[in-house]
Amino acid sequence: MTGEKQYSRRAMGKLAAGAIAAAGMASLPGQASAAPHYRAHGPLLTDGYQTWIDAINNQAANLAKVVTGWGVPGPGPWANYPDHVWTAAGATNFLIVRTVTGDTDNVIDPNRAVAEIRDSRFFEYKRIRSGADKCIIELGNEPNIRVTDPWVYGYNLSVTIDRIRETFPGAKICGTALSPNKGTNPDTWYGNPNFVDAVKKCDFVGVHFYSNPDDGSFTRQGDWNELTYAETLSRCASKWPGKPVIATEYSIRTTRLTPYQKGYKYGNLIHFDDSVATSLWGACYYHVQTNPAGIDFHENVGSEGARGYRKRLSEGGL
Repeated sequence: MTGEKQYSRRAMGKLAAGAIAAAGMASLPGQASAAPHYRAHGPLLTDGYQTWIDAINNQAANLAKVVTGWGVPGPGPWANYPDHVWTAAGATNFLIVRTVTGDTDNVIDPNRAVAEIRDSRFFEYKRIRSGADKCIIELGNEPNIRVTDPWVYGYNLSVTIDRIRETFPGAKICGTALSPNKGTNPDTWYGNPNFVDAVKKCDFVGVHFYSNPDDGSFTRQGDWNELTYAETLSRCASKWPGKPVIATEYSIRTTRLTPYQKGYKYGNLIHFDDSVATSLWGACYYHVQTNPAGIDFHENVGSEGARGYRKRLSEGGL
């Protein structure tokens, strides 16, 4: 991490130990319990603020994610709802705040990024409630979907990182997560020196991975022409060795599973699957989306997904 700061195994354990303990990590009499992978965990808010808060409580989440440009409980920007921002800032130990600038079809702009974080007040309130270092500012989102020049994006990302560090001292910074879809050329970006050097300046590497199979398997995602989580994490280890990774989006896309079942599988993947690289520091699942006409509604897991997640935690090693 920036400034040579690294999280020890002991410190990593503390990140999620409270949440997992709250979930009742006791096994049945006579049942061996495998040690879980202690990772920060929680839901991403797209639409449905109170359901998102309920999900955080149901899961005993210690990480959550918001976006500056949506998720507001009513009309207008987040600045119109300071009480909701204040509650969100104290709901979890760590909070990811993502910018809209740099999202899918536009090059990230340092001035816009600073304005978005400042005007939303998430950093301001998180610094008061938990400390500046518990606010993780994520810059951009899957630009490789439509942005065709990683050189320019990488240059702008580097400038934006410098501006964010200057304006919001103490905040942690997460690099732009790429779409894993091979049709959007993620490896062109992973191989671009400007993009790679910019992410090196961040505290975390951001990644996304998904599952399409009806059984919710994450390992067969290559059948849908996407990088699997293992392939994505291996690229991170190669390009940014030793730097912790956050899955700032991951989801099961099939509608064959209930939100509860999806949440159960999320808990299993993040905490009990030994094939997930140890560099994965934390993960936010996509998403709480209560608007049936909203984006990716079929991936909504509401607050029931959090119950499934917590159920898997409570079972421990099976």
